[in-house]
Order: sequence, then structure tokens, then C-alpha cells
Amino acid sequence: MTGVFEFFWPRLSRPTTLQLEDQASKQTHDLQLIKDAKWDTHTEIALECARALHEQETERKRSSESKASIYLAVIAAIFPVLVSLPKDLYGDELPDMSAGWQTVLLGLFILGVVYLVRSGIWAFRTLAVSTHNRIDATDIVDLWGEPDANSALIRDLLVTTRMNRDGVNAKVAFIKMAHAFLLRTFIAFAILLLVAVLRQPITNLVDVAVPMVRAAVCGS
Repeated sequence: MTGVFEFFWPRLSRPTTLQLEDQASKQTHDLQLIKDAKWDTHTEIALECARALHEQETERKRSSESKASIYLAVIAAIFPVLVSLPKDLYGDELPDMSAGWQTVLLGLFILGVVYLVRSGIWAFRTLAVSTHNRIDATDIVDLWGEPDANSALIRDLLVTTRMNRDGVNAKVAFIKMAHAFLLRTFIAFAILLLVAVLRQPITNLVDVAVPMVRAAVCGS
């Protein structure tokens, strides 16, 4: 049952207080390990790896925010179309439809709009301003004042990477939710268009089939 609900309405589980405490504790532990580590051997390799990790984490953040901007642009382009969609699809037929068809079409339309709004909310959350640590110009000046500048740079690169990880993970999770809801938006409106195309043939088929079934039942 939960799987069916998740299919129609994806949810991002919120961490419990205990999980948040464990997360903070793990970050503190990892930062201490980085600060206590010795980088006096194979320094060049360690520096290259630290730079690569730092760039990967920055790219994950940049990619998530870029996707969020694209999703918001798509959503902004879709909304004006939605205003005229019912009239464009059905014209003056809508008031004359049966209550059943009106309910189905209205339900699909509302579902698609709700999905679209939720996708926009998650995209906005991805773009929300959050703390992002980096090595600034003054930090470089301070690093080069230390006895082993390369080791200090490795340490600071890894520290900022680790401090940014939880925030970047949250952005990645948010953009995945935006993607999930946007996908369901397109599915909902695709079904709506399909119903619009097949409604009249189905109605005609039912009108023909019902008398035939009744005649067959009465004749037997």
C-alpha cells in the first residue's frame, strides 16, 4: 500500500532528531580525522585527490541548481498553456459532457496542476540560499604562512568538502523530488490528452455495445 501511495505522491523522508544528531556527530568525527591526518608523504597525490573531491562536490551543487533553474523555466512556460487547455481541448462540449467524464477530466487536470506546483516548490527549495564553505583569498594567504602550505591546503580542501557534503546531498535530494513530480505532471497531462482523443470513440462504442448486450441477455 505504501508503494502505491509513493508512486502517486513521492515523499522525501525527514530525518529524525536522532538521525540528525548522528549526522552531526559523524561530521565532527570526520573533520577531526582530517585535521589530525599527516600529509607529509605523497603530498602531490593527496593534493590532487583533495582538489578532485572538492570540484566534484561543487559540481554536484552547481548541477542541481542548474537543473532546478531549467525546471522552473519549464514550469513557467507550462502555466499559461494550462489556462486555456480545457477550452482548447473541448471547446463548447465540456458543459454537455456527462458527470462521469467531467469528473475524470477535472481530476486529471487538478492532479497535473498539483504535481506541477509541487515540482516548482522542490525546485525553489533546491535554489534556496544555503551555507556553502570555500577557501577564500585570505585563507590562501594564511595557508602560505604555515610551514607546510601544501599539507595545510589539503586539509582545508577536505574540510570544506566534508562540511559542504550534507548541504549538497540535500540539494540533490530536492532536485530528485522536483524531477519526480515534473515527470508525473507530464504523465497526468498525457493521460488527459489521451482521454480527450478517445472519449468520443469510447462513448460511441458504449452506445452501440450496451443495446447489443441487452438484446443478447434478453434473447437468452
